[in-house]
Amino acid sequence: MKKIYLEQVKQHNSVFFIGKYDPRKLVRMADQSIVAGTIQEAQRPLDKTHLKEIADFAVGQEGLLPASIMIATKNKQKLSVEEENRDGSTYYYIMFPDTEDELKDFDNTIDVIDGQHRLYSFKDEYINIGFQDSESYELPFSLFEVPTLRTRQLLFTITNEKQKAVSKNLLLYLKRKLGMLSPAENTYYPIVEKLNEENMSPLKGRIVMSAEKIKKGYKSTELIKIFDKAKLNDLIQEQDSDQKLQKLLKIVSTYLLGWQEFYGVDFQNPGKETLTKISGVRYIMFLLQTFWDHATISKQAWDKAFIKSTIQDLEDIKGTPEEGTLFDDSQIFRGESATVSEAISDSNALKNYLASKTTEGFDPLA
Repeated sequence: MKKIYLEQVKQHNSVFFIGKYDPRKLVRMADQSIVAGTIQEAQRPLDKTHLKEIADFAVGQEGLLPASIMIATKNKQKLSVEEENRDGSTYYYIMFPDTEDELKDFDNTIDVIDGQHRLYSFKDEYINIGFQDSESYELPFSLFEVPTLRTRQLLFTITNEKQKAVSKNLLLYLKRKLGMLSPAENTYYPIVEKLNEENMSPLKGRIVMSAEKIKKGYKSTELIKIFDKAKLNDLIQEQDSDQKLQKLLKIVSTYLLGWQEFYGVDFQNPGKETLTKISGVRYIMFLLQTFWDHATISKQAWDKAFIKSTIQDLEDIKGTPEEGTLFDDSQIFRGESATVSEAISDSNALKNYLASKTTEGFDPLA
């Protein structure tokens, strides 16, 4: 084992340490199961091209990596900062594995909180063959001893939200893993996740939840925003959160399937149809409450036949030409405010048209 001396740093009530070590050994202490392209719990995916670029720069071109990476220990039994007193002064140090046998015993003993591309670029598969083991190379690091969740949240904020932001969907995914969702995100993330996972949903596998690349996919951040503004959560007054989630899943899935069948489109294979775009989804979600109220008042089951029948009522009210649809006016669907305004106007018109059918207290899901 090798003694690595550290400098203690204090910021408010937090204490961490600064040191340096050979990144070829330090990377062996990180999780070796993490590979490029895979989703991690609290990090953006490693990009293989970026890893190779850093390796070629830092090693092949004698480049510098002066910025500290940020690491955290996982177990004080394995890695612990110690003190020693000499000449009236206190010195801090930690014992890091140095030999091949020691390194094997310290696999996955540190978390890389920030700078994972810099560190993982020193794995054997990326390092230039001309970089000799005997060549001196040190990487500075900031070290946190088994940080609390609160400390991790603060570190996440400074390394992600206070820097150039990562994609909104990936940021949302990472915030959820760290328990940092806003009230609206916390309310609607579960239903968006269900819509992306369950077979009954026409949006299964079509929602960008983090860093996936889905052609014409629906962004989770956009759907959460739409559901929040449309007050989707107010449809069901259910105390049990799991039961409420299942009911909302059925309501939204059936609703989307009804629209899909009425217009002969496919959310799984979207084309140029406005309905299959996020603007189309926004429009129909702002009509959902009126459809639901109509089903309740008129005592009709919430199924695709009912959805399609009500869409036809809306088409008739709007006076849509026989060869046209509700989505023909492209101006309405170019901006969020125009789409929402049209949806609210159409919702009120449909509500007035259906006002004569008044029998209350029916459960459309019965």
